[in-house]
Amino acid sequence: MLRSSIHPHDLPLFSEDLDLLSQVLDKVCVERGLVRTAPEAERIGAVIIQLYRQGVRDGGKLADLAKTYL
Repeated sequence: MLRSSIHPHDLPLFSEDLDLLSQVLDKVCVERGLVRTAPEAERIGAVIIQLYRQGVRDGGKLADLAKTYL
């Protein structure tokens, strides 16, 4: 029997997921005084996505954790 291991980072992000991630990124950018096109904002976005894929689903917690990474 073939076993396929599906990792959370392999699963697609749906529009609801992207809406939440976008809101969190906007919040962090506003608090940091960044425009979304800034390189630091892109890094924050990548961290937020990584945390989300690791199972952090609460917007407030995502924002707090993203800020600690930077």
